[in-house]
Amino acid sequence: MRAIPAVRAARGGLSGRRVQAMVIGLVVLAATAASTLALGLLVDSNAPFDHAFAARHGAEVTATATASAVQLAATTRLPAVTAAAGPFPQATVTATTLVPPPAGQSGPPLPMQQQMTVVGRAAPGGPVDDLTLISGRWATQPGQVVLLTDGQGATAGIGTHITVTGVPSSPRLTVVGTATSITKSAQAWVTPAEIAALRAPGTPQVAQMLYRFASAGTTAQVNADIAALRAALPPGSLLGTQSWLTVKLQATGSIAPWVPFIVAFGLIGLVMSVLVVANVVSGAVVAGTRRIGVLKSIGFSPAQVVAIYVIPASPLNVYHPLELAVLALSGLAIAAAGALLPATWAARAHTASALRAE
Repeated sequence: MRAIPAVRAARGGLSGRRVQAMVIGLVVLAATAASTLALGLLVDSNAPFDHAFAARHGAEVTATATASAVQLAATTRLPAVTAAAGPFPQATVTATTLVPPPAGQSGPPLPMQQQMTVVGRAAPGGPVDDLTLISGRWATQPGQVVLLTDGQGATAGIGTHITVTGVPSSPRLTVVGTATSITKSAQAWVTPAEIAALRAPGTPQVAQMLYRFASAGTTAQVNADIAALRAALPPGSLLGTQSWLTVKLQATGSIAPWVPFIVAFGLIGLVMSVLVVANVVSGAVVAGTRRIGVLKSIGFSPAQVVAIYVIPASPLNVYHPLELAVLALSGLAIAAAGALLPATWAARAHTASALRAE
């Protein structure tokens, strides 16, 4: 005798278990939604920085050295270096700035003293660490400065004066623009010739170099790149380095602590949904033992019996496929996993014993 298609039989048996199917659908939908949210947060915590870093040719290593321009130029020809910018003269200064009061408060500008890394760059663009001007223009004359802005905290506005202390004549700089650096290579930029006037007497001439490497995706790879730079320069001339991974961690640190918890709850939801489906389908199998015997006696194979109890557990029977889209596919897999074990038990039931069941 020709067996009735399993899908038709499953649909016929679904009419008596509509509530069960809806419960399964809601549980699976909630579990897959939580997992999708966790996955989305995990991707979003890194993707924006990665895209901006690539678009603006961020520096994978920012190095500060006392080596000569010729010695620094030689490092750009190392086999691992794919792009480099510099040397840019650099100075660390103590500056006093008048900044506006916090948002929502009125009053005169407030003095703010801070240490700043100032770099001399003739232009914001370049093969590495391509700066983006946010407001104003680039510094083109002595006495002008461009400040780093990251969108957080108070930033001196255009026309604000900055006084550098601790150096002869206490130079006064005028803010002519604000810019962003994806790797925060400096807090301020001036013309290269301005750096000499900002260095304290007796301090060595320091230069900044910006590098990109063939492999710099892990801490070990970045450390190897830095070791190659140190070996190529005179001993002791490499004063300090900054890895782009450190900057990335700072940029994504606000959301990163929450991601493991959300992922854990998502996984727990998936496991619980499998258990709920298994429990519901087990109840359906136990209640339908006689029906299983009838199905097997009229020619249903074990695989078809499994399908009869797995198909009604699918969320596709409750929601429209266009509404569930990709979410429904993951829900189908979860429901099938939960229903497979009790459905397999039903398929292995002896026909005569099942028919004798009350």
